[in-house]
Amino acid sequence: MLLVSLAFTGIAGIEEINIQQHDQHNSYLCNKDPESPSIFAGASAKTITPDLYRHDPIYLAGFGRGRKATGIHDDIWSRCCCIRIRDTTFAIVSVDLIGVMYSEYHRILGRLPDSIAIDHIILSSTHNHEGPDVIGLWGPGFTTGVHWEWYEEAMDIIADSIIEAYTTMVPAGLRFGHAEAEGFSRDSREPICTDDQVETIQIVDYNLTTIATMVFYGSHPEVLWDKNTLITSDYPHYIYQHIEETVGGTAMFVIGAIGGLITPRVPGHTFEDAQRFGTAIASLCLESVQNSSTIWDTPIRIDLQEIAIPLTNPIFRLASILGILNRPLHHMRRDVMTAVCVIELGEEGSLAQIVTVPGEEFPESWLDLKEKLHADHRILIGLGLDELGYIVPSEDFDWRKYEESMSASRFLDYYIHQTLESMLTMKDTT
Repeated sequence: MLLVSLAFTGIAGIEEINIQQHDQHNSYLCNKDPESPSIFAGASAKTITPDLYRHDPIYLAGFGRGRKATGIHDDIWSRCCCIRIRDTTFAIVSVDLIGVMYSEYHRILGRLPDSIAIDHIILSSTHNHEGPDVIGLWGPGFTTGVHWEWYEEAMDIIADSIIEAYTTMVPAGLRFGHAEAEGFSRDSREPICTDDQVETIQIVDYNLTTIATMVFYGSHPEVLWDKNTLITSDYPHYIYQHIEETVGGTAMFVIGAIGGLITPRVPGHTFEDAQRFGTAIASLCLESVQNSSTIWDTPIRIDLQEIAIPLTNPIFRLASILGILNRPLHHMRRDVMTAVCVIELGEEGSLAQIVTVPGEEFPESWLDLKEKLHADHRILIGLGLDELGYIVPSEDFDWRKYEESMSASRFLDYYIHQTLESMLTMKDTT
C-alpha cells in the first residue's frame, strides 16, 4: 500500500489529507487485447435543468416548504457510466436531485428501447438540496411540490443519458483509488461518526484517455443552505468542473453515507465555500488514481433483490393518501416496495464490493457492514434505486427526533441490512 500526503488549506480546519493507493490484483492486470477485450465502457452527461419560463413554479427540495426557484446558477445533470465486463452489462446513473423514488426509477427503465441490453441499472440521486422537488414534500401548504411537466421531460433525458452511455461503449479498463478526507464533514447526531473515505473508479480507453471518473463520498450537498433560491448542484458542480477540466471525460458524483446528519464542514454558505469543498474532494480523487494500475479484465457478479417494507411513518402515509407524496402502497396499503443491489468484482468480490441502499444510510451502519466485507474497495451507493429517507439504526430509533420524522419506516435498517448480508460475500472470520 502506498501512502501519499497532500497538503491542503482550502477548507477551515483541514491541514493534511492522506491518500491511500491499494495494491491491485495482479491476476487481473493482463495485457489489453484489442482483438478480444473483456471490458467496455461509455459515459454521458445531459442537463435536466428546468426552464423557469416554461416550468413555473419550481419548488426547491430539502429545507422548508414553498421555497421557489428564482434563477439558475449552474446546471443540474443526469450523468451515466455504462460498463460491460465479460457478459454482464450494468450502468451507474447519478442525478442532481433530492431523491428519485422507486416508482419513477421503473418509469425511467420503461423508457428504454429493447435494443438497450443492460442487465442492471443503478440510479442514485446526489440528494441535492438546491434542485427541484421530485418527491412532493416541499410544495406550499398541502400541495405537492413536483412540477410534473418538467419531471416527465427530465425522466426522458435521464433515459437518454443511459442510451448514450450504452451506445458509445468502447474497449476500456478500470482504475481504483482510495483517499481519506478526514475533517471534511461533520455529524450533528450522537454518536458522532463519519465515513471519511473517498473512493474513485476511473474508466479509461485503450489509449488511456479518460472516459469517466466516478467519485463516491458521503456528505449532504447543502453548502448553499436554505436562503439560496438559485438552482445549482451545490458542491458536486465543482467536482464535475475540476475533474473534467483536469483529465477530461465525464465526471460523476455518487453519494455515500449521509444519515445522522452528515454535512460539509465549511465556514459559510456561499458558492465560494461550495467551490472550495468540491474542488478539494475532486483533487483527492484525481491524486488517488494517478498512479493506479489499470485493470483490463475481472470476474463480476451482480445481484438485485426487491424488498417489501412496512410503511410506519404516519405523515408519509397521509401524504401518500392525499396525493402529495406520489408513492404507491402495496399489500393492503401496508408496505412500500424497494430494492437493493450488490456488485462484486474480482474472485469472490476480492477487488471491489459495491452495495446500494434505498435511502440515507447512517455512517455507523455502513462502517459496521463494511467491516464484514473483504474487498480492497468497499463502496456504498446511497439513495440507490429509491429514496425512503433516513435509514436509522434500529437500536437508536426515536420518533421524537428529526431523522425519524423523515424516515419511511422504523424497520428500514433491519430489512435492508439483513437482505444485503444475505447477498454479499462476507469476510472469512474462521
